[in-house]
Amino acid sequence: MRDRSETSSPAVLTDTSYNGTYINSVLIGKGKSRVLDDNDVIAITHPTISMFTFKDLLKNEQDKVPKEIAQKYYISRVLGQGACGVVKLVYNKLTCMKFAMKVVKKGKLTNGQVNNLTDPVKVMNEVNILKALRHPCVTSVEEIFDSREAVYIVLELMQGGELFDRITRYGRLSERLTKFYFKQMVLAVQYLHSQGITHRDLKPENVLLESKEDESLVKITDFGLSKYVGEDSFMKTMCGTPIYLAPEVLRANGVGCYGPEVDVWCLGVIFFICLVGYLPFSPEYQELPLSEQILSGRYRYSSSCWRDVSLQAKLLMKRMLTVNVRRRISLEQILKHPWMQDDDINLRINVLLSQHQLKNGNEDNNNEKADVAVVRLVAANKRPLSDSSNTAEPIAKKVKVGRKDENDDTSSATSCCSYE
Repeated sequence: MRDRSETSSPAVLTDTSYNGTYINSVLIGKGKSRVLDDNDVIAITHPTISMFTFKDLLKNEQDKVPKEIAQKYYISRVLGQGACGVVKLVYNKLTCMKFAMKVVKKGKLTNGQVNNLTDPVKVMNEVNILKALRHPCVTSVEEIFDSREAVYIVLELMQGGELFDRITRYGRLSERLTKFYFKQMVLAVQYLHSQGITHRDLKPENVLLESKEDESLVKITDFGLSKYVGEDSFMKTMCGTPIYLAPEVLRANGVGCYGPEVDVWCLGVIFFICLVGYLPFSPEYQELPLSEQILSGRYRYSSSCWRDVSLQAKLLMKRMLTVNVRRRISLEQILKHPWMQDDDINLRINVLLSQHQLKNGNEDNNNEKADVAVVRLVAANKRPLSDSSNTAEPIAKKVKVGRKDENDDTSSATSCCSYE
């Protein structure tokens, strides 16, 4: 039987017999199911009594991955692809469970130069971080396969998709729903910072939802640009998606130093987009170049879009999008901000987190030496498969920009939040 609701799903055999059903001489077990692969031999009552040889007429890519992966996982369709890798839907053949498998090519060449996002050393650094994953709001890794050509990372599959798509579907999110998602994001980033890890590339595409329900567990992903930061060391690498970059990253220009406060700025941009559905900074805003918009903290403010947003939400947004790092609000202060105080929301989030801990056997609390695992789950700028472009840096997905409104004379105004 195949799941006809899922493109390129595998054939699944369920054992309902009393005498035993075997695949390649291995007993399935009554009531259990197994994924069938091409040329699997099916036997009834005894492993030697072969009845059928299964032929899979659907095209899959079992022969394009290392043998150890093909033996354990059925490779299905592509979920997304971008500058530094491709993500595929895979099925565990023994449990029939779905996972996402990220494939990162090593030493991939782009225009004759090594792509920094697929540099072998950086890939292995990501893998080492992955192995320490321990947080309910960060995507977890099932296992990792390393080959000469690529690293294959098998991750939990987030059925709810990206926050980006959720915002696109609704146009904008209500304050209540924004608060429900945003607190989980802050808790995840706070945990990463406590472990000496800065994400550096937070954006709606890198926030995944566990389910399609509105009140879903949120998980931070796409940690390919993250890096351990010691007490005496700071990030000196120019990275991240341009419209989400913090001012200090632009100011550093790949030479200066900046710290974990960059993640607070990125959270501020996400917060802004959730509430009003358009970008605070964009190269499409002609008044100033993108870099100057960010360096001066001059975001696009449309009074018609912000009219129904509460004062406390506006104040929190401005505190996060503050250019002066020393005056920018901290994660701890965000959690204590008046806008974040909501007993009903907090209770509902705690229920989700508790359910996650029960589901995972309280693993998150029992591992005292747990570090954080971080990963690029969904490749940035998911491009159509026919796209021949293969640039080294990710390009942000399209979010609508704040257009001038003839009936709103403040719609094109910018507001400087730096040094407030």
